[in-house]
Amino acid sequence: MEVSDEAMLTIEQLKSMNELEMEIYEYIMHHKEQVLHMKIRELADEVHVSTTTILRFCKKAGCNGFAEFKIKFQLYLQKNETLRSDHDISLMLDFFHKINQPSFYEKIEEVAQKIVTCDKIIFIGIGTSGLLGQYGARIFNNYGKFSFCIEDPFTPIANGSCEHSCIIALSVSGETIEPIRMMNVFLRENCMSVAITNQEDCTLARMCDYTFNYYMPEFRMEETFNVTTQVPVVFIIETLAKRVRELIEMI
Repeated sequence: MEVSDEAMLTIEQLKSMNELEMEIYEYIMHHKEQVLHMKIRELADEVHVSTTTILRFCKKAGCNGFAEFKIKFQLYLQKNETLRSDHDISLMLDFFHKINQPSFYEKIEEVAQKIVTCDKIIFIGIGTSGLLGQYGARIFNNYGKFSFCIEDPFTPIANGSCEHSCIIALSVSGETIEPIRMMNVFLRENCMSVAITNQEDCTLARMCDYTFNYYMPEFRMEETFNVTTQVPVVFIIETLAKRVRELIEMI
């Protein structure tokens, strides 16, 4: 009994299966935790096949019976979970290694000194970026710099109301139309602008005076929801806020 490093079954094993056996495989992969606790008869009833078909599937999967298959399946799930966890940690370590450079802290220093001279900080973003904007505003307020977050792209901005402000725009892709439109309005107000985006080569970054980029692999759920890690964004915001606080205390 061997456990594959990447897939539960090999291409050859999948090709050898008939339609009913593929239905079993699909059910198992969509009900992973439940299958581990099922008896062979329970699985057969759920997939509407005979126990003989289940045993034939197990044999093609390289197992002598359903009990052995469940052991193999559990090992597969545990191994994949470990690989995913290690991968996530390595991504974070790589980010902190890349960002822990003099150039990053020099930019933090330059931006922080400009922010200190601003009357207020306005975060903009929608979705998850909007929630991070709320967090960022709270951190800066805690450190003594008046801040708030605008998540509604249709919020009216009165002429002259945002002069001498710092706008911090949050967006993973930097191409989301709503933050771009909001930033376009703020730029007419003679505001200082900062973009925190995943990539440097994006519309939002090109619009702003300063950019911080974190270059993390992008992940999407159902091709719609962006679930790219936002740990780097939190780190950048907190590092910037702490430096602003230190500069305020020196005044």
